[in-house]
Amino acid sequence: MRAVEMWNPYVIAGRSLASERQVIETLRELFNSKPHVMATLAIALAGLGAAMSGMPGKGLAATLIALACGLFRIHIEHRFLTRTSHALDPSWLRLFVVGGLLSGAGWGIAGAILLYQTSPDTQTITLAVMCALVQASAGRAYMIPGTALISIALVCTGVSIGAIGSGNYLIALFAALYFSFLHRFIAHTVRHRLSQLRAEQTAERLLEEITEKNELLRLANEALAAKANADPLTGLANRRKFDLAFTKSLQAAQHDKAPISLMMIDIDHFKAFNDTYGHQAGDECLMAVSRVLEETISGEGSLVARYGGEEFVAVMPVDAAAALATAERTRLAVRLTALDALPGAPGRQTVSIGLASCPPGTWTDRDQLIAAADRALYQAKREGRNRVCVSPDPDQAADANLPLAATAAF
Repeated sequence: MRAVEMWNPYVIAGRSLASERQVIETLRELFNSKPHVMATLAIALAGLGAAMSGMPGKGLAATLIALACGLFRIHIEHRFLTRTSHALDPSWLRLFVVGGLLSGAGWGIAGAILLYQTSPDTQTITLAVMCALVQASAGRAYMIPGTALISIALVCTGVSIGAIGSGNYLIALFAALYFSFLHRFIAHTVRHRLSQLRAEQTAERLLEEITEKNELLRLANEALAAKANADPLTGLANRRKFDLAFTKSLQAAQHDKAPISLMMIDIDHFKAFNDTYGHQAGDECLMAVSRVLEETISGEGSLVARYGGEEFVAVMPVDAAAALATAERTRLAVRLTALDALPGAPGRQTVSIGLASCPPGTWTDRDQLIAAADRALYQAKREGRNRVCVSPDPDQAADANLPLAATAAF
């Protein structure tokens, strides 16, 4: 901090580094009147010593001056604490400067009065009090070094005038040396405070950078997780995602004694479609069917996934009747989806659907339910495709003699 800034009473050390909150906290501490109440009592004690040594007028004058300074500091503290706006207003800094310089001048005058031709005991007490006051000022007000230095200079000047008036030139020299010491003390403390503020600023910046990078890393991890669980062509959940979600859904359904249904969906004659219209059209067909599945199987807790190739799978937290209605709606929606905009202008496509449900309160494992839905799917294909077949009971899926219900196809 430059010397000119050190002596400017309106400069807050490190203002460009400190936050507004830190500056307001500094002013709140500096407006605290308790140290000034103690200073008033200390000067009053020195005044009492003067009165007891036969100079009551000097003691009373010094005490009244100190009391006036103390009351003014109490007044401005009250104004600061009861201000309506808690934003940083430059007027509060100006008010503090006025209070600080007034205290310095008042203490200096009180010191001059108590040192001018008084008893040695009074002078000793006064010197002790003045040393304590200026040391406290240096330790408290260093963040506004100009105000602190000028206030200390006023006190030391008053002490020197009183001492010289009494012929105590050594005290005046001591006051000058003590002021030089306090000047260096304040300068050192300010440098230390500036280093601390810079370190805090660097720490805050690094913390912000770390927080930002952690957030970016979290988003990147979420994106990677989403990609790891998504089919790259259709955007649906992939086989891995389905396996995890299906296991959790089945466990939750059995725990809550809720229904759960599984739908296996296969695009009819897809190999022939690819051979006829090409793989690009095949990919477009897969994406078109995927969009239909997402639109028709969209209930809360439902999941649609690409199981592999042209086969899809869906798990739904509904009973057999609701699942059958959804399956039929899905089959019909695919049948009505136009594909003539694809390469080669293919006709409409159809799907076969196998459906298996686990009623509330019953138990089955994931393999049994998948086997039941898969069996129903192949039954739909055997019966001519473009239809929904329903497995009667997952626990009996392996029994090929049990009939499967099928919906009409059109």
